[in-house]
Amino acid sequence: MRVHGIYPIMTKEFVMSTLQNDLIFDRLMDDYDIRPCFNGVGTWEVHHIDGTVHETYDTIDEAEKGREDLILQAFEDLCQ
Repeated sequence: MRVHGIYPIMTKEFVMSTLQNDLIFDRLMDDYDIRPCFNGVGTWEVHHIDGTVHETYDTIDEAEKGREDLILQAFEDLCQ
């Protein structure tokens, strides 16, 4: 959806509108975790529950944004 040439920010409130979607979104949030990174590449890592490290980040804010992006992408993939 475009509003005057601007794409809306993809937030939980924007994407979700039903109880079923809320449950899916909450499950996806539980699937991703932010942990300290000890390999020297970054300060924080986004982990999936299967043990996969998706990205490393220098700040917690970057890691939180990266986690949100992964969750929204996973939700969009489920919708297709």
